[in-house]
Amino acid sequence: MNMQSRCKIEVSGFLKNAGIAFSDLSEIPLRQIRHTQRGAFPDMRMVHLSATLRDRFLGEPVLADLLCTRVGFQGPSPAHYIPRPTGSYDYILIYCTDGRGWLEIGGREWRVEKQGAFLIPRHVPHSYGADPDRPWSNYWVHFQGRQGGAFTEMIMPDISNPVIHLHRHEETVSLIEQLYQYMSQVHTYSTLVAATGALSQLLGVIQMRMRSSEQRNRTADENIDRTVEFMQRNLGRKLTLKDLATLAGMSPNHYGVLFGKRYYSTPIDYFNRMKIQRACELLTTTDMRIGEVGEQLGFPDPYYFSRLFKKVMGIAPRDYR
Repeated sequence: MNMQSRCKIEVSGFLKNAGIAFSDLSEIPLRQIRHTQRGAFPDMRMVHLSATLRDRFLGEPVLADLLCTRVGFQGPSPAHYIPRPTGSYDYILIYCTDGRGWLEIGGREWRVEKQGAFLIPRHVPHSYGADPDRPWSNYWVHFQGRQGGAFTEMIMPDISNPVIHLHRHEETVSLIEQLYQYMSQVHTYSTLVAATGALSQLLGVIQMRMRSSEQRNRTADENIDRTVEFMQRNLGRKLTLKDLATLAGMSPNHYGVLFGKRYYSTPIDYFNRMKIQRACELLTTTDMRIGEVGEQLGFPDPYYFSRLFKKVMGIAPRDYR
């Protein structure tokens, strides 16, 4: 049973214990679910902009570009469940500070771990909630404005992979708390302009962290791919894990982990398989003796070469030929 199903069971029991009668959870309006949940979350705090003020300030300079409409925090509760079958009027940023939750969009579910976040565009149907076994604590930020879509696209360009990981936890929390402090003041034009500045900084830092992370990942992948090309050009050599890691500019352990994620193999096993592939080609297209083939590929011991060949191909070199 996935997290969403277990969460629905948990929240259904919570609502029934609160005296709400229903045959299916989808019958209950979100407003009623949220009203019943209030008080069930430890350390919960929230501030929001009224609809009247929201509409008024969206017509003002600066605020028309980016306006925070709601920001808050809640501690862990297994009964946290938010369904929005028609989406939201706001852009919504959720940041998990501890525990675990889930996000569902278009029938697909994603797990959200500590320091995980997602940003949902306006009017996109979705639901999210806590893992009942390890319920999350999280911040949420709702916003509107002409820049909302641009920020959302920069942070989450692919809605098919919406959950991101944010490093520098303290920095993220500090920026959200700064936004919360501004939103907790009387909602005048000047305080909301300050809140807009804080929100813009938060979103700007998130997209910068995402891009630098993507660049680091791309650079690491390129370095690993370069070692594979080096293997291909040096099939006759004996290369160690340390040799390849040095070429990639990484420690042997880090290189081995990243190589495994990219190629689903250890570097040395992958190199040996490349050698055996070449051996198959030589056995098929030349009259070289088996020992000569092995020696050309860096295996001076013909018995070791035969054992490795059989391990990879399932048959001995002589039978393959």
